[in-house]
Amino acid sequence: MFFEATPYTHISEVIFVGDPMCSWCYGFGPELSRLRVELKGVPFSMIMGGLRDGEIFDEVKLKNHLGYWQAVHEATGLPFDDTALSQKNFNYTTEPACRTVIAIRAIDKSKEYDVYSALQKAFFAEGRDITQESVIAEVIESIGIDKTTFLEKFQSEAVIKAAAADKQKARTYGVSSFPTLIIIDKQGHMSQIRGYKKYEEVVALIKR
Repeated sequence: MFFEATPYTHISEVIFVGDPMCSWCYGFGPELSRLRVELKGVPFSMIMGGLRDGEIFDEVKLKNHLGYWQAVHEATGLPFDDTALSQKNFNYTTEPACRTVIAIRAIDKSKEYDVYSALQKAFFAEGRDITQESVIAEVIESIGIDKTTFLEKFQSEAVIKAAAADKQKARTYGVSSFPTLIIIDKQGHMSQIRGYKKYEEVVALIKR
């Protein structure tokens, strides 16, 4: 009996670099989910790149940013709710959301992608303020993680440092925009697929 060789035997690892509060990463979510199925068996890991350290938008910046969200909606059809973003004095820091993913990575790595997706849904589709610890705790409970266990890990110095290390790792790889896929082949050569792309386009690029 002969078996057809997988087209991905040349790949040793795929690394996704993104941020739960990056709108184009949210747009790329369905494509990434399909890719994870397509690349089943290929080691997959995530780096939380840290999109924003904190910023309070004035009316002009808010309007411009909502324009980006509209562009993602038009490209993907995904729902957006700007309730959190549009609240007065909203501080657009993505560190807590990124640190949440890293805390879950330490608690149960099998749920790392689940919490990343759940945070995206909460912020972009439901308009919830995931910069707030109380909201984050509700999100992680929805994927079956104990709140007390999570908060202990989330608030720990080790996880705070790990979040900063993830951000630095993204820069070390030369990634400055999200989403980015890093493809490492069996010879150790690295290539990057940057920005939002449809599933079929990404698969074609990976198969090269």
